[in-house]
Amino acid sequence: MASVFEPKNLFLSALPAAEQHRLRPCLAFHRMPQGTILQEPEQRIEHVYFLESGMVSLVAMMQDGAEIETATLGREAILGSLSALGNHTAGTRAIVQIDATAWRMTVADFRTAIGQSPVLRKMALLSSELTLAQMQQTAACNALHTADRRLCRWVVQVRDRIDDDVIRLTHDFLAQMLAVRRPTVSLIAYGLQQAGLIRYQRGKITILDRAGLERGACECVGALREKTLRIIGGLD
Repeated sequence: MASVFEPKNLFLSALPAAEQHRLRPCLAFHRMPQGTILQEPEQRIEHVYFLESGMVSLVAMMQDGAEIETATLGREAILGSLSALGNHTAGTRAIVQIDATAWRMTVADFRTAIGQSPVLRKMALLSSELTLAQMQQTAACNALHTADRRLCRWVVQVRDRIDDDVIRLTHDFLAQMLAVRRPTVSLIAYGLQQAGLIRYQRGKITILDRAGLERGACECVGALREKTLRIIGGLD
């Protein structure tokens, strides 16, 4: 008896059963450890990833080697969906920041599928719209909001994606993603720990008060959550 297909990716799970059945033969389940690079700028995109768990960062890189996160992707995302609509190369680096799983298919198979189904084509368009919305909100957040609020926002976003109160990340990584100096991250983390919101030990953040972190975060938490629900709801 064939196993039941019960994807956790929000786009896949929102598809009608007939459309899930259309995609299923082309999908392979992949486990991706922290540090796995899924795409590089100007690199040809070969696969589309329906993220199931963990977290992937889209990262913009400068000529001097500086990097900043432009979007945080989890199970609400389809990495590479834009490639099926004509864009053959990646615009940013995509790197697994927290061990992740995904259903993966080739770009060629994805293009064939959306060419046969208006519903799947709409899904690809909505996924690209959501990624763009996340990048725009993150750009505004990085420019306009303080580092402490951005860090709270980031931790809450990650918690929403991994369903775990323990996040294994170093201060160096957080400083790089938020484009601040490492001592700034250490100072903010110390303040959050003193307030009883988190506990930080050797590259591990344990969330003690999620509601308190959300109150300390900027408005982008709610804005991104609302956009995600609205865009994915467009599949109905």
